Amino acid sequence: MDASLHRLLVDALGEETVLDRGSVLAPSSPDGVAAALRIAQERRLRLRLTSGPAEGADPLRDGALLSMCRLSAVQVVASNGVVRAEAGVTIRALAAALAEAGMAVAGLSADPGSDHVGALIARGGVPRRSLTGIEAALPGGDLVQLGGAVLKDVVGYDIASVLLGSRGRLAAIVAVH
Repeated sequence: MDASLHRLLVDALGEETVLDRGSVLAPSSPDGVAAALRIAQERRLRLRLTSGPAEGADPLRDGALLSMCRLSAVQVVASNGVVRAEAGVTIRALAAALAEAGMAVAGLSADPGSDHVGALIARGGVPRRSLTGIEAALPGGDLVQLGGAVLKDVVGYDIASVLLGSRGRLAAIVAVH
């Protein structure tokens, strides 16, 4: 990575986000993910997405790894029966948060290789009816929220279904409801 691109990433994302001389980006917010995607598109930087930690990941020869590992917030609203989990949340942490709120879900376990919420969604590891919404960052850096905290049957395109199982090729999923 050249020095000007590295400086641009550090200025936009912060020193603590740009790791390993710019080969790993680990934003701590959806806005940071969006900024990384915008810069990558503008500068034609190839990105590989992961919801897990960047340690031990194969380096990208002419690009960077965009890790969602620092997106780890879980918010449970037991009275409404909904949860919002960011992409870097482990399935174990999600199950623990649900159990603490009295909302334990039978059979909630990670698929092999999908031990984070982001990977589970990217691989299509949950039924569409299990999701009420998806928050994602588009390749150009725009943040979108599809659906919300309640399930409604409405007419229109079901973009959440398109993103479910897309493996990060269409957008970077930052959170699900």
